[in-house]
Amino acid sequence: MGTMNGFSGHQVNTSVVLDTRAGGYILAGGAAVLFPVVRVLLDKLVFMPLGRASFFPSEAELKKSDAKVDQKDLNNRLFKYKESFWKATVYTILVSLALYVSINESFFTDTRYFWLGCTEFPPCNYEVSRGLRLLYALELGYYIQAVPTLMFWEVRRKDFWENMAHHIATIGLITYSYQVNFVKVGAMVFLCHDVNDIFMEGAKMARYAEHKWLPTALFAVFMLSWFTSRIYYFPAYVIRSVYHEPIELVAKVYDINPHPHWEIFLTLLCFLFSLHLYWSYLILRIAWRQLFGDGQAEDVREED
Repeated sequence: MGTMNGFSGHQVNTSVVLDTRAGGYILAGGAAVLFPVVRVLLDKLVFMPLGRASFFPSEAELKKSDAKVDQKDLNNRLFKYKESFWKATVYTILVSLALYVSINESFFTDTRYFWLGCTEFPPCNYEVSRGLRLLYALELGYYIQAVPTLMFWEVRRKDFWENMAHHIATIGLITYSYQVNFVKVGAMVFLCHDVNDIFMEGAKMARYAEHKWLPTALFAVFMLSWFTSRIYYFPAYVIRSVYHEPIELVAKVYDINPHPHWEIFLTLLCFLFSLHLYWSYLILRIAWRQLFGDGQAEDVREED
């Protein structure tokens, strides 16, 4: 990154923000403030117009039909539609960035490279790309603002406290792994978690718009991605790697005491996985309703 001129005439090196750990936290704080602002703008300029165009009846349709319009139901669906549209947008951006900064790295296909090159920790002393630091800053900023957003903005669902625990644990996991420089592991955790949320939010958007077949199709893709990435890849590759590879490849080789950082990181990952198991139960309930109910991908977390 280059430099830019400040108001005082001095040059400010913009790369400093991503080249230091403190700069990453500053960027995360800025992102936490900007995310809600961007959301409000997109709500007004993009999500609401598209939602109205998707499932609000036109004046011509109202004149042709004698059926009463449930305005409260329409507004409720529009509110949920905008929420899902926002999340799908954010997750698409984050997944795209995670792929961009990770796909050509050795750790993308070989978990040993989460740790190889690290000769001491914490923090792990290998170099980290600016792209990974940017990804971490955006993820941390998103989840920081997600806590008050969940409390005061979004639809209250039955798994509110599980979601709150997830957000707080995620903030702790991101902050801790960033501080001890376990960011290569973190990048893959982001990727295998965020990718299926795109399909989940897409399925919900299609359901709110009362599309006939798209909710079911997207929900099927979501289920496949969920159980592949969160229930298989996450424990079989990420948690397995954290369980023994830093010990075998770093701690024993360089005579490093990995405690208590190894236990802290592993515990946070396992707690996250326990939430996945609970949500898997809810997902299977939805699938059961799909097969034996009315065929709609209903979100069983929502209050009646």
